[in-house]
Amino acid sequence: MKKYITSLAMITALLTAGFNSYGQDKKQEFSISVGGPFSFVKSTGGEYVPGNGVSAGLRYSYYLNEGLSIGVGVEYQTYNTDIKFGSISGRYNAVDAENESFQFRYKAANLREEQKLAYINVPIGIQFETPGTTKLYLAGGFKIGFASSGSFQTKMGNLTTSGYYPQYNVELFSPAFAGFASTNDLKTSKQDLKTDVSYSATIETGLKQVIGSTNSIYIGLYLDYGLNNIYDKNEAKNLVQYNPDLPVELKYNSVFDSGASHNMRLVSYGLKIRFAMR
Repeated sequence: MKKYITSLAMITALLTAGFNSYGQDKKQEFSISVGGPFSFVKSTGGEYVPGNGVSAGLRYSYYLNEGLSIGVGVEYQTYNTDIKFGSISGRYNAVDAENESFQFRYKAANLREEQKLAYINVPIGIQFETPGTTKLYLAGGFKIGFASSGSFQTKMGNLTTSGYYPQYNVELFSPAFAGFASTNDLKTSKQDLKTDVSYSATIETGLKQVIGSTNSIYIGLYLDYGLNNIYDKNEAKNLVQYNPDLPVELKYNSVFDSGASHNMRLVSYGLKIRFAMR
């Protein structure tokens, strides 16, 4: 975390220095941007439903010539995704409150898990633009993203839990205080979802309109596509976790913890507007 903070501090200092001197050097450009609305987590396993997110950022560019510039920036980006399963089940060995071994079983119907992530991204790229006061531009590069927050919440149309005791050859679907029950319209509390550093390729293209001698407005389309899995956990957890200390309160893990979904990558695309000073 200290390394991430130091990197962001250096970038902020660079952007501030560029802003303070942009009026003295026409080779420098400072811009602020907003973008969206499509921003989500793409994964395999289950049906992911793309959600919406927004970005806001700062960018410093240095012009090598009138048509070519290199830039670095910092931006805040949110991501929102739902993952759906029509049916998902599991079973594993456990020990109950009376220290009796059994097999805990669960089956969830119409499961829907919502993930909300926020990242601080550091884009680094190159931009080409045509001459004139109304320009076409094309920018590309990559982004390094550091997670600032993450959470998930699960909803189930129905959850059925039971306990199979092989020593008695019996499967119990009750009582509820033992953790065995059928529950409709279950909604879990929000829990933290800790993700890793993201590496993304980015491309943006559109129009740049020069206003006066120093200002410009960019209006373009962009795409950021994650290149790595940001949730690579080695230890698989059960989606529904039996709690022998308090069986009536089961614990719930993410579908990414259980392995039902995997290969989590960040994706964002849509419209981006930038106001630039040079």
